[in-house]
Amino acid sequence: MHQSKLYCFLILFFPLFGSAQLAINFNPIPSSFNINSPNPLYALDISYDVIDVDKQAFHLFLPDSTDVYPLVIYIHGGGFDSGTRDVVLDNENRRADIKYFLEQGIAYASIDYRLLPREGAGVDTEGVIKPLNDSKRALQFIRHHADALHIEPSKIVLTGGSAGAGTSLWLATRSDMANPEAVDPVLRASTRVCAAALSACQSTYDLYKWETEVYHDFDGEGTNYTIDSMVNLLSFERYSNFYGGLDSNYQLIHDPFLIQYREDVDMLFHMAEDDPPIYISSQSGAIHPGQDLFHHPFHGREIQAQALAAGLPEVKAVIPRLDIDSTEGESINAFLERHLATCSLTTDVETVEPERLNNIRVYPNPADERIFVKASSGVIEEIRIYSPAGNLLLAKQQIKAPYTIVDTTVLPKGIYLLSVIASNGKKQVRRIAIQ
Repeated sequence: MHQSKLYCFLILFFPLFGSAQLAINFNPIPSSFNINSPNPLYALDISYDVIDVDKQAFHLFLPDSTDVYPLVIYIHGGGFDSGTRDVVLDNENRRADIKYFLEQGIAYASIDYRLLPREGAGVDTEGVIKPLNDSKRALQFIRHHADALHIEPSKIVLTGGSAGAGTSLWLATRSDMANPEAVDPVLRASTRVCAAALSACQSTYDLYKWETEVYHDFDGEGTNYTIDSMVNLLSFERYSNFYGGLDSNYQLIHDPFLIQYREDVDMLFHMAEDDPPIYISSQSGAIHPGQDLFHHPFHGREIQAQALAAGLPEVKAVIPRLDIDSTEGESINAFLERHLATCSLTTDVETVEPERLNNIRVYPNPADERIFVKASSGVIEEIRIYSPAGNLLLAKQQIKAPYTIVDTTVLPKGIYLLSVIASNGKKQVRRIAIQ
């Protein structure tokens, strides 16, 4: 067990979303890290939520404890079904990154998130939005508790590889996801960042766009790499879990719930001129999509093209396979350091008092196997389904998000009452049909 693992258990006795000040014991970083800063410190396994304390946690490295510091947040890869924050403790390149940033007076965090089940390990009813929202909360938690963590909240950047890069891009391209009406003050914290550096990034998590845009005419002869081909390569089980459960490829394209889901996780769709600068490193030498589906250089090309079209303030890209290099020799670490030095975000969005949960959308309705519940403002804490007679049949708790998925396969066909409860206790009820 890590030296500060006890923190995960202690924090269960204090509200993670309360205003109580965190008390964290920082320890000297081992000499094996070879960090040349006055008093390098670290804290391991700091929990940012209580749904899964083993995964919803992060490591934090500081140059010292005498000041507040700009922060690099590293998000690990692993296809959303593997990987861990501990990679920074073992991987030579990540340890070199920690050394580089701490010696420049910059803090470094490695965040973890809940994973999707690996093939043969079960069914996931939430899909990729679950780890994405975990990373969002980790960012908000760090910003909300910036003083206790010795972090300058207006100077935060993101970086990661593969799924971690995609998560970084998703966070960077979404409009500020702070919810000023949330009772949980963590969720009132801004999600805006100063820059994002992406290694082997996926361009979008709308996998239908991989057929229609990313791999459209991939050979120059009019050939698309289709959804069917991707499913054959990945397995339908993995593909299904990515979206919280699918019956068919047809459903992905035509189901209103999944159309909305795909839009929510589509980084290309959300890019806008007020997004932060990005650095794209796509080193794969693959030619055919099947050789490297997740890291093919066409992903980097699509990110660069959309970012330039959207008018992002700075777009740097190095994609050797396509002879693209606009970096002028600047490394990822130097890019992040430069933007931390010049950026100062306005992040004071936590002072608005919570009000109410507005405009609940429930679809599809009638439902078949699951329903998607979304609030246009406010945060959903709990969902309950009752029979017309008022008997509680199903409950989903500790959601802490503006939308969620409810598996209704355990319920027979019929009419039910869906109660949506906000974090501030406000409630709305909808009539739903399961067919």
